[in-house]
Amino acid sequence: MIFYLGDKVDNVTDHKVRLAKNKAKSWEYGYDASIDTVIISKVGTLGEIYSVSGINIGFPEVPNKQNILNHDKTAANQKFKREEIPVGLTEATMHNPKYSDYIDREYERREKGVWAYVKGIPIYITGTYYYGIQWIREEKEFPDFRVIQNELMIFWEACKADNRCYGMQYVKNRRIGASYLAVVELLESGTINEDKLLGIVSKKGDDSKKIFNRLIKGFKRLPCFFQPLWDGTNTPKKELVLDVPTKRRAKNEVVNEDGLGSVISWHNTEINAMDGDAIFRSLLDESGKYPKDVPFDKYWYIVKTSHTKGVNITGKSMVVSTVNAKSKGGAEYEKIWKDSDVNERNANGQTKSGLYRIFIAAKYCLEGKFDEYGFTIVEDQEFEVMTDIGVKTKVGSVTHLKNVEEALKNDPEELNEQKRQFPDTVRDAFRDEATDCSFNLIKITEQIDHNEFDMLPDEIERGNFSWENGIPDTAVQWNPDPNGRFWIARGCHPAPEFRNKKEMKFINGVSAWAPTALNIGCFGVDPYNTTKSADGRGSRGAVHLSTKLNTSNLPNNAFILEYLDRAPKIEMFFEDVLMAMVYFSMPMLCELSNYQFLTMIRDRRYRHFSMNNPFKNFVDLGPNEKEFGGCPAQNVKIGDAQFYAIQSYIEDHVGVAREEINRAKETIAFMPFTRTLMQWKEVDPNQRTKFDAYISSSLSLLGNQKIEVEAPKTRRRGNPFQKYNNVGNLSTAK
Repeated sequence: MIFYLGDKVDNVTDHKVRLAKNKAKSWEYGYDASIDTVIISKVGTLGEIYSVSGINIGFPEVPNKQNILNHDKTAANQKFKREEIPVGLTEATMHNPKYSDYIDREYERREKGVWAYVKGIPIYITGTYYYGIQWIREEKEFPDFRVIQNELMIFWEACKADNRCYGMQYVKNRRIGASYLAVVELLESGTINEDKLLGIVSKKGDDSKKIFNRLIKGFKRLPCFFQPLWDGTNTPKKELVLDVPTKRRAKNEVVNEDGLGSVISWHNTEINAMDGDAIFRSLLDESGKYPKDVPFDKYWYIVKTSHTKGVNITGKSMVVSTVNAKSKGGAEYEKIWKDSDVNERNANGQTKSGLYRIFIAAKYCLEGKFDEYGFTIVEDQEFEVMTDIGVKTKVGSVTHLKNVEEALKNDPEELNEQKRQFPDTVRDAFRDEATDCSFNLIKITEQIDHNEFDMLPDEIERGNFSWENGIPDTAVQWNPDPNGRFWIARGCHPAPEFRNKKEMKFINGVSAWAPTALNIGCFGVDPYNTTKSADGRGSRGAVHLSTKLNTSNLPNNAFILEYLDRAPKIEMFFEDVLMAMVYFSMPMLCELSNYQFLTMIRDRRYRHFSMNNPFKNFVDLGPNEKEFGGCPAQNVKIGDAQFYAIQSYIEDHVGVAREEINRAKETIAFMPFTRTLMQWKEVDPNQRTKFDAYISSSLSLLGNQKIEVEAPKTRRRGNPFQKYNNVGNLSTAK
């Protein structure tokens, strides 16, 4: 029954109970908590149950063979084919008793759905989808039946049936016909229910208007018995006002022409569109592309209230969109996606957003890869099959898409865009546009995906440092803590020979402790300045530790520690950094922006743990740089070096290897810190101070490029000329 979007679920109901209730036709449409299933059957029976995007959906029981469309045809000839309206059935004759059975049957199919044999398989078609492909025509031809569209409408039917749900959020790809399906829903709901408001909002007002115009075309082509009268406007421009209801015409029924009172309208893309109205159905089209002044993560929670009366959900929304780049509406749409996870419900059984989310891979709905029955040609075929446009093929959609990607493998920007437009996973759908990232987005995305979906849970351990026995400036110990501020890669604690080692050195006129593992790695530190900022939040302290090529137990050229946190007190952050440096016995390159922190480092006699500006000789440093170390925050030369350090690191040590230089070809890199990767993806190098992880990680890399050299000891220069004793007539050498 479900071929692409889900799997059959067994043992949900007791077999005897199901049979008994089927016999009595007592299963109710809606969510059944006793079996945790949304029943979309409207005939009182329950058949197979499928899990689709985390929702158990209960189908009606398969009826007797004679009640299934195409039962009288061979399997090879079993295609869904719409029926033409009976000859002679017009608005003038539709009350003639000879048409009443036909009209009654169409109303029943519209309400309860139909079963049809397709290529020998009984398939349940929802009433709404049947209504659409049988009766709603926007163009010259009626749309073809497609199994994947039907499965999406099955999920939508479950959203409508579930009284805990506000609707569906569908992350779509191109050409599946989602806008057409939304038009079908609006027409079906709007022309059968009384006194309802239905609304359309898209990425721009003009786009909303285009969808509305498509709806009007479909409405005007409805058969007479499904088309209520409207307010007299020949071609409505803004709203379709339905004055007279369409009534189910039974035999010899007298039809009372009472006003239907429902209105379908489009709205401009504004933050308060549809706010305050009682909306029965809404289409929020291309909501992953809304303008900055209508951020979708804010707009949804406004319009959501329009689908509610008290604690009851009174309306449903179709939220459908391809996804723009993060900076162009994609980030806000993704936030609602995360809030629509059916596996995370509140005590009322609702997701945070109230929506149920669904994603369909491009391979299931690729134009040109549907066979003549409406199934998707996913895999390669042994023999040629006929497509729905009359072309024979053996190549499935998976191979076709792989071939396109293979041709773009040397063009990262175009490959990224191909994956965005034709996603195989929801991660692909939420990719950023490559041109919106300052670095190699492909590599960053590959690493983020690996960390999120393939990295083992214990690849990172969290914890805090403390001085042994609470005595400062002694040895430092590591304390695992699932809520700790430090994140350390597994197996990346320092070896005993340099852990907690420090030595007193006299350098540049200063006697202070110095680290012993300068040849292994360097911390980068971006400190913050106050315990709490004016808005009550403030920035975070950021610390990274990266290694260089080394012979220790630590990996080469790898980030092994991340700290992106705001300690309860700023002094705790200072102590955190100091303890980390002592524990690893490695120096730091700190942004010269917090003299309180650097004063503490100096006063505690750790001055030689603070590296100097890597772009100056010691004699050329300013007074503060000589006293504290570190490098200026606003220096252009340093800013450029930070950018190129991260850029180079990403190319060599992030994502999948394209060549065998730094690791085996096609292997994934080791960079387990996703929060840092996310900042690298989003950073604007011209506004880098907003990105604390970018600052600290780049300083760490710059510190590893610096070779610390002690200033040469000054020696008294001797007199190169021989001295003589000139007493007397003859000078003698002294």
